[in-house]
Amino acid sequence: MGENLPKLNDDSGISINIKWLVQIVILVGSAVLLYTHLEGRIAETENEIQGLRYNQNTYVFPDIRILEDEILDYKLERERVRKDLKRINEILSEHTH
Repeated sequence: MGENLPKLNDDSGISINIKWLVQIVILVGSAVLLYTHLEGRIAETENEIQGLRYNQNTYVFPDIRILEDEILDYKLERERVRKDLKRINEILSEHTH
């Protein structure tokens, strides 16, 4: 089986059709350009994500915390008003009877 294999040495040569060589070079060049383009887009997207995270931490979360505090204050005030109204109604009901 190994008898039919060609022997490789320093004098071995290769012949290739020039059209195939050009196609191989164009294919490899296209693959390299595609890779560099994709790599650039990935890096750009990563930078954009970092910017969005910075904006989220800097602007959005503090705003949400402020809104949560305001909502809590409104809820507490609402409960105070309900208790006051309940006391006023009790006082009024005592005076009318």
